[in-house]
Amino acid sequence: MFKYSATQWIYGAEPLEASFKRLRRFGYDGIELAGEPASLDTAEIKRLMAQYGLSVTSICGIYTAERDLSSSDPDIRSHAVAYVKACVDLAAEAGAKVLIVVPSPVGKSAPGTTAREEWSNAVSSLREAGQYAETRGIRLAIEALNRFETYLVNKLDLAKRLAEEVGMPSVGIMADLFHMNIEERNPCQAIRNIAPYLFHVHIADNTREAAGLGITDFAAVLRTLIDVGYQGSLTMEFLPAVSNPYAAASMETDDRAVFDEFTRQSIDHLKGLLAELR
Repeated sequence: MFKYSATQWIYGAEPLEASFKRLRRFGYDGIELAGEPASLDTAEIKRLMAQYGLSVTSICGIYTAERDLSSSDPDIRSHAVAYVKACVDLAAEAGAKVLIVVPSPVGKSAPGTTAREEWSNAVSSLREAGQYAETRGIRLAIEALNRFETYLVNKLDLAKRLAEEVGMPSVGIMADLFHMNIEERNPCQAIRNIAPYLFHVHIADNTREAAGLGITDFAAVLRTLIDVGYQGSLTMEFLPAVSNPYAAASMETDDRAVFDEFTRQSIDHLKGLLAELR
């Protein structure tokens, strides 16, 4: 019913082939690549795809302060749009269909000018990037991050409003269950509210660990996704219990066993729930 994928950045600095091997071993269909076009070799990606029988389902954009689509500094905004276009090219070359976009970067807790101005900047940036994405057959999925990571778009209804103002069929929304656990009073209703714009889904439990280790009602989420006709992949974005989500890159070898455990746990939990729903 769904394809299963996992975003590669969660595994830290391990070789890309190690991530492909792990996902193949636990029965995944695809991988989501980190949006760093300059450091990825598309020929190598295609070789790994063929060797391990996995597709590249999506690209997870990495939005730093230098890639701020909402910035009121025109040079930063221009650089951010150029970055999104480069990720669109990466997606097209790798055969992915979706690129995740975050309107304001991780760590930006307040506007540099005004929220109204930066919202308008984000609309303009996404419209330009969306026009380019459309020419390459790629869809941009706006991600709402929780209030502790950024400020501009935290809830799915705001992501919907942003997509509506951009007004392009190539620009929609991603639903991330971890962020929704913090921001949404009713995650399933929030998904129904954005259903026409739903391009992509990230899976993690309320603790940001693997699905089934916390209290998120994934059975209800899966029923909702089926009801609204979602046909994209279920992409895992779990993390071990670390304060810095990027600390996985420096985890000791013995500690990295958690990635095998979580990779297996997530897909087994979701597949088990879907079998019961059928």
